[in-house]
Amino acid sequence: MLSIEKLLSLSGLAGVGGTIVNISLLKRFLSCVAAIVAFTAISGTMAGMLLIGALYALDLSLIHHGMTSLGAGLLSCGLAITLVMLFGVLAFMRWQQLRDMPSLLSRETPFIHRAGKLAEAFIDGLMSERTER
Repeated sequence: MLSIEKLLSLSGLAGVGGTIVNISLLKRFLSCVAAIVAFTAISGTMAGMLLIGALYALDLSLIHHGMTSLGAGLLSCGLAITLVMLFGVLAFMRWQQLRDMPSLLSRETPFIHRAGKLAEAFIDGLMSERTER
């Protein structure tokens, strides 16, 4: 499991020592993420409604141009099933990418790793006993 410092350092919210620099910046970041999720849900719902409307219009158009009701329904249904399968394959591909994401997040960038080592060495030296020469 990833620590919160690693996650925040990946998003640019943590400093070299792994502490949050500005809490209001974190709150603003989280509110932006919530807004993105909400807008994505709303736009997905509206896109679904438009797709249903387009399939209904296709069905009516086919009937208007002389196709039988059964044939138009089967063609519209076949197109809808094809689209559902396409979106299912795309969702499965994204799911596979998300499964690989933790291994990508567990890697530290070289700069953060070196800065963390430097900070740890500084703290170790600061907290160690003084030796007389």
